[in-house]
Amino acid sequence: MRFLFTIAAVVALAVPSVAQDNILRQKALRQQRLKQQKAQKQKMLPLPAPAVERFLQMSPEDRERALARLTPERRQQVEERLSRLEQLPADQRQGLQDVYPAFMNLRPVRRQAVRQEIQLLRQLRPGERRERLNNNAADFSPEEMEILRKVAGLPE
Repeated sequence: MRFLFTIAAVVALAVPSVAQDNILRQKALRQQRLKQQKAQKQKMLPLPAPAVERFLQMSPEDRERALARLTPERRQQVEERLSRLEQLPADQRQGLQDVYPAFMNLRPVRRQAVRQEIQLLRQLRPGERRERLNNNAADFSPEEMEILRKVAGLPE
């Protein structure tokens, strides 16, 4: 009888612990998902290269034919960039496609300056990006700043 009582007591003590563990695990998973969603929103958007932009506008059949003509290394680069762009949410992808013509309309010297700034911004955390953009606003035209903010994923 004591043995059954002991087992019942142990089970009674263990059940709340298991339930609490499940609750804590679920809470940790929710927090992790929220962090990932927030990080995804704060990630800088990749600015497509001209070749990638052309591939995005092709039909799947034309794309495959064009890819077949590339060297293996170049094909891999283009496919990686295409897959990165295709994995973006539709609104981010559309934002990039809206920004890209403005970027390409910049003079080559200014395009290079904006490209270099994008590369520097990619190395920073979101808060640091905002600060850098605010500090360097005088170095760029309003159009260039709009491109930088959109690519950096920062509001105007």
